[in-house]
Amino acid sequence: MKKNYILTLITLCSFFAYAQNYELGIVHISNYDFKIVAIPDFNSSGNTDASDIGFTLVLPTGNVDATNPTGLLTARTWSISQYDATFLSGLGLGDGTKDVFLFNLPPGQSLFSHTSGQQIDLVSFTITGSPTDDEVYFLLNNDPIALGAGNVLDSFFNSNIDETSTQDYFSNPAAGLDSFTFSTLSVSDVDKPLNDISIYPNPVNDVLNIKCFNTSEIEAVKVHTMDGKLIHHYKEFNSHQSIIKLDTSTLSYGMYFITIDSVNSESITFKVMVN
Repeated sequence: MKKNYILTLITLCSFFAYAQNYELGIVHISNYDFKIVAIPDFNSSGNTDASDIGFTLVLPTGNVDATNPTGLLTARTWSISQYDATFLSGLGLGDGTKDVFLFNLPPGQSLFSHTSGQQIDLVSFTITGSPTDDEVYFLLNNDPIALGAGNVLDSFFNSNIDETSTQDYFSNPAAGLDSFTFSTLSVSDVDKPLNDISIYPNPVNDVLNIKCFNTSEIEAVKVHTMDGKLIHHYKEFNSHQSIIKLDTSTLSYGMYFITIDSVNSESITFKVMVN
């Protein structure tokens, strides 16, 4: 009997020693653009599958919203569902000061490889309302709001990493990347005139529109690949139009950086998915 207990203990210790998990983190890109990354604690040679993934972010209530989710790991479309403070309070959840935003990647299969500790880009998004205080952070699975919502707002990372079955391998938000405080944004980050520029559609197929107040203030538009290679450099624009149209029909499927330089030596960069 004693021998059986020892074998059981060894088995349990082995299980915990080789547990495979993903943490999630919030990474600031620029201005009010952010991305969510997954951080594994194990290596994968390329047979790891990302099925469906979800998490919930908390933001101050009002005109501060999480928008424009763009998938970075897979072309599958992410969705965002908002549950505002009024709705939550009506269910007896929260203190009436926070809205929550549920991000979800629908089930599918995306095989990828990674190393332990690597930051894997999952999805980028934009926060509206230009907040200068408060913060964005992950709603924990044991938070009263998550528990009161019947775990609908839980974070999870469903994957088939052992080629047997799909399971939830989410562990926790990553330490140091579990929140972002808006007051850390500098004045130069949030007050540039170029912040009035918008781009659409994103993802894009054939033509990317860059909307600005006055194209005469734009000196150049550059297109870089994700590894930093410059593939287009536009310099001549019609100053009588407020929209610059870029032909993206020749670009291969994938993610690109669009950098817009002004005549005042300012610049702003957008991340664009080309379908």
